[in-house]
Formats: sequence, C-alpha cells, structure tokens
Amino acid sequence: MIPRFPAWLRRSARPFLVLAALASVAPDAHAEGSKNLTPGTGTRGTATGANNFVGYLQHNDGAVTSPTSNSRYFLKQGAPANQRLYVRMNGGETLYFGVRRIRTNDNINNGRLRLQIKYLDGNNAEQVASTHYLEPRTVSTQGAINLASGQPGYIATPEEAAAGPRYLAGNTSPVAGYNPFVYTPAASAPARDYWVEFMEVNASGSSGGVTQNKSWYDLWDFTVRDATGEKPGRLYSQHWSFTAAGGTNALSTSFVLYPLIPNPNFNNQSFFVKRVSYAGIQPFGVILVANSQGTTVAGNFKDKRKSQNSNVGYPEYKLFVNNPDAAIYPTSPRPNNPTVTTSCSGGVTTFTLRVDQAGFGVVFIDGDRNNLYDRTQDRVLEKPTLIGDNAFVWDGKTDAGTAMNQTNLSVTFSSGVGPVNFPIWDCEQAPDTGISVQDVRPGNDGAADYIFWNDSLLGPSFSNPYINPIGGNTPATSHRWGSNAGNEKLVNSYAVGLLARGNAIQIVYDPATACATTPPIVLQPLPVQLVAFTARRQRGGVALQWRTASETHSAYFEVERSQDGRQFTPVGRVEARGNSTTLQQYIFTDATPPAGQLYYRLHQLDTDDTGQYSSVEVVAGTLAEGLILYPNPATATLQVQLRDALAGPVTLRILDATGRVVWQQQRTLPALQQVLEVPVASLPAGRSYLLQVQTASVSVVQRFVK
Repeated sequence: MIPRFPAWLRRSARPFLVLAALASVAPDAHAEGSKNLTPGTGTRGTATGANNFVGYLQHNDGAVTSPTSNSRYFLKQGAPANQRLYVRMNGGETLYFGVRRIRTNDNINNGRLRLQIKYLDGNNAEQVASTHYLEPRTVSTQGAINLASGQPGYIATPEEAAAGPRYLAGNTSPVAGYNPFVYTPAASAPARDYWVEFMEVNASGSSGGVTQNKSWYDLWDFTVRDATGEKPGRLYSQHWSFTAAGGTNALSTSFVLYPLIPNPNFNNQSFFVKRVSYAGIQPFGVILVANSQGTTVAGNFKDKRKSQNSNVGYPEYKLFVNNPDAAIYPTSPRPNNPTVTTSCSGGVTTFTLRVDQAGFGVVFIDGDRNNLYDRTQDRVLEKPTLIGDNAFVWDGKTDAGTAMNQTNLSVTFSSGVGPVNFPIWDCEQAPDTGISVQDVRPGNDGAADYIFWNDSLLGPSFSNPYINPIGGNTPATSHRWGSNAGNEKLVNSYAVGLLARGNAIQIVYDPATACATTPPIVLQPLPVQLVAFTARRQRGGVALQWRTASETHSAYFEVERSQDGRQFTPVGRVEARGNSTTLQQYIFTDATPPAGQLYYRLHQLDTDDTGQYSSVEVVAGTLAEGLILYPNPATATLQVQLRDALAGPVTLRILDATGRVVWQQQRTLPALQQVLEVPVASLPAGRSYLLQVQTASVSVVQRFVK
C-alpha cells in the first residue's frame, strides 16, 4: 500500500481550503496600522504577560549608522529604499493618516513633528508629495502623550484608532474616528509606492540642525481608500522597528506581520503569503525583517540561515500589516504533487524527489524513531531542488558521522518552494510563545505551518532544541529562548512559502549493505475542498454552515468552539459524504453557546485519522437577542428596543446595502437604558439598511427599511 501524506500537508500540493467565506457586515472604516498589531482599547491592562497594546512604532533607537542600532534609518529622511515605510496607491486613491507620539525612556521632550509623503517620479528622482506638521507638548513621564491635542493628524485615543479615519463629509464622519491628514494623488498618477518620513523640525519646518531624538508611537494609521471603500493590504516595510518600552514587556498577543514571498518559478511575479507571529516576545527595541537567505555571512545556505552574534540580517521581503492586496500581489500557482522513489546500489541509498517547481527538499532519517532530531542518532539530507528528479544520497551514517546500525528506520520526506527567513535583532527573550508561522495563501488562512532554526553559534543552552532541522508547528515547538539570551544577538527562524511533507514512513534498512527499501510515495489528492464556512448567532443558538466542492476519503467534521480564540474544544460532529465531486452543504447548530464573543472552526478528519483545520469564524456576543426596531419601515426616528438594558459607551452605526457606513454616533449612556432613539430622517427613502449596536465587547446587527 502506498503510504499517504497527512491531510495538513496535502493542502500544500493543491488547494486545501479554498475559503470563499461569506463576508460579515462590518463598518466600512477599519484602519490599517496599530489597530492590527496592538488593537487594545479602553482599559489596556499591564505591559507584561498577555496584553493587547504593547508594540510601539519607533525611530532613532540608536544612531542611524550604528551596527547595533535598533532602528537604523527606519522612518527617517535619507533612508535607503529597503528601510522605508511604504504605502501602495493607485492614481485617485486617498491616503488618510495620523499618529500619537508618547514620551520615551530617554527623558527628552520631542519637538515639532514633520510627516512627509514622498515618491520616485518617472526619472527615478525623489519628489515630495505632501508635507504635514504636528505640534508638540511638554510632558514629564514616560508614556505620556507629547503631541498637542485637537490638531489634524492626531489620534487621541485607541478607540479613534480602532474606528479609523473620518473620511466622509469633510473629515467629520465616522464620528468615532480620528481627524486625519489627507493626501490624494492625481487620478492620472501611476500606481506606485509612496513612503512616509518622520522628522523633528524647527518652527520653519526645517530639520537642519535639529536633533533627531528617539520617538515612540503607540497609535498610528495609514488607510488607503477609493470611491468603493478601504483598500487593506497596502501598508508595508522591509525593515520594521518596534519597542516594547521595557526589558520584560511582551508584544501584543495579536502582533503578527505578513511576509510577501516571491515565487522564482514564475519570475517573482506571483507570491506566497505567510502570517508570522511575534506575539509575546520581549524586546526593548527590535528590528524585524524577512528575507531569502537569513544573513549576509559567507558560506552555503545552511551557514547563512544560522543565528549569529552580530546584526548581519538584512531586509528583502515586504512585511505587511495585513494580508497583501491580492489585486496587486497575486497568489502563486501551487506545485503539483511531488513524488519520492527509493533505490539502492553500491552501498548507498538514493531517495529521488520529483518536483515541478524548483525549491528545496529534505529527507529526515530518524534512526531512533522518536520524531525528534538527535545528530548522533539521525540524519538530515537537504539541498536545493530543480524541476524534475533530484537525488538525495545517503551513505548509511548519522549527522555525527557514525554508522547507523538500526534495521528499522523512520523517514520523512519534505518538499518546499520559496524559502523565507525571519532574523530578529536584539530581542532579549521569547520565553513563552516564541516565533511561529501560519499559512495564508495559497492554502488555508490560519493553518499552522512548520518553522525551523539553527542556534548552534549561540550555544547549546540558548534554545531547546538549539538546532531544529525537522521543524515544529505547535505552540510547544515554536522558536523560543530564555531570559536576556537574545540581547544583541541575531536570532533567525526559517520557513518556506509552501511546504509539502509526508507522514513518517517505516522502512527496512540493512546496515551491512547500507541499503534502505521503501515503496514509491505519491502525494495524494486533497480529502476536502471547502468553499464556504460561516457562523452566525440566531435565536436558539449559533448556526454554522459550510460547503465543499469535492471530497476524497473524508470521514467527518468536528465543530470546535473557543471563548478566547486559542483554546478550542469540540461541540459537535457531522458525518462527511466520503467521496464526492459535486457541491455538498452541511449545517450544524450549537444550541448552548455561552455569552460573549465566540470563535468556531472545523476540524476535518480523513478516513485514516489525519486531519486539517478550517479558518476561524468569529461570532459576536449576545448584546440584545430579540432586538426590536420600530417603526419598520422607519420615517424620521428609529426606536431600538433592547432585551437587556445598557449603560456606558455604545456605538451606533447605520450601513447601506453595500456595507458603507452612512451614519455613526458614539454615546455614553449615564444609566441603564433599554430603548434608544436613532435619527434616520436624512437617509434616502426606499432603501434597506443595517443598524449596528456595539459595545466594547459585543455587537449586534439588525436590518430595517426607510
């Protein structure tokens, strides 16, 4: 029987869960910036441990030319092209932007701030597109806001950052948002990358002779919009600098970036996208980059990707705040199924990997069959691959050079396209969650992927294990290191744009002839192609629906629920169709959901007990089940009757049929109220609308007609 690759890997060869999940209604202003990495609003808690607000944008953390600087030229005038903060825009689109600066640990009051938008013209000459100023204010404590309030481009609160820019009616709406700076290139302008520079300047706007001090920004936003709505996935840098504002502070639990990995098989014109998580790492100041080699040291690819004792990482790949806009950065085609065959001759075993996209291949020979790497017991064969057959020759020895005497071995084959490295400079410690990666596209958005590292130059006590050539894809196997071990070190983790990896195959081995025998291995088709998955509250529970376009050897779906988005437990099981090439629809109701925001995912199990996960669907908490709107159709005023009375901050939004916010108001209810009034006289009649009632933790949407 031909061994089968596990379901989580089979997605890497062909479309796994091609999610076309139905979009939920949401406000049109989302913002792009600190809201994504550090989304905390209201009471933001402590900076240590789990938090939702730590990870401040920074510049001038050390001299820009210093090799030990934690920011170098990032955000500064004169920065090289690969150290700028970019925003991609088409002609006629509009950039809305703003920041909030806070006092650093240098005990210096920063001065007047100039933000300039620049671009390269057709002659590759640098041009200033627009210039904007923010006036300072004097404060005395670290973390206090040192920009004057009430000026354009100033984001006053985390709630304003979350709501995004006021882009309607002369920058007056949505009212919960901030008053932005605005720049719109001419409609005839070509699509291009603009970049933003942050400089301290004097009263005349000049930076000449003005000291450039270290600056921290806890709130920042750069949102691109056109007439149809927001354009997320436009903000990126190849060289980010952040601070946790303290030696033991941990980055936010939502702190992730999206590397754009070009596929050289298609002239680097199509891309793989990952989601790399830095959540929980503890850097005072840190540089984050992604690249193809890891470092600039001499040697082969194995040498270059080792962690180092100096800052020899380099910026190459674009790191986005959101999933890069697929209309500009198209998804790479998938490779077809790789195959492996085994032969033995002249005292050596040859594993032949056949691929249709160039990349690299790995053969992990597990001598003690414990699924852990030990150089004295195991052997890792690895090399770049070309299209066609690639031979991996094994001489019967371990990585330590001793003969492997076991007669039964475990072998795992991997094939990858698009290497990506994540070197991190000067992250003091990452003791809890470490560095991990997930698939975004092509593939299942959010599926855990494998990450690897080699910390041997930093010493065997730096990490555990300090060399991981077989990778890990669970929180327990993320790349972690202990207290202050990463101070002024370059810690590298590496992955691959698209990885195909099989189950461990048990083979027979003859030490006398150094000959292994195993049948041919073929990557099997996907068991399930999921084309939609939704979860919505309704009277009597949460209704979940999903559809599959095809199924092969699919056994059942397990519905899993979580209250924190991390720990999931099964709440039900639905039998699958088994084998199908036609559209199949499934329905499941979670009849006893707890209150508050919930998270759902599907765990699809194959007949051989291998499995794969869907993306996660978020369901808002019960704010007002049985919400009543009257009169409906409405005339001048809409009455909103809630099942449960509310007090405190509440946001009311009206959205039209396209999802555009047409009215918004933020209220603070001084006492419990069960009926709210919403003015609708100004809305065009004869149309359908959605009313959203939102508190800090839950939200509900109800339709009405005017």
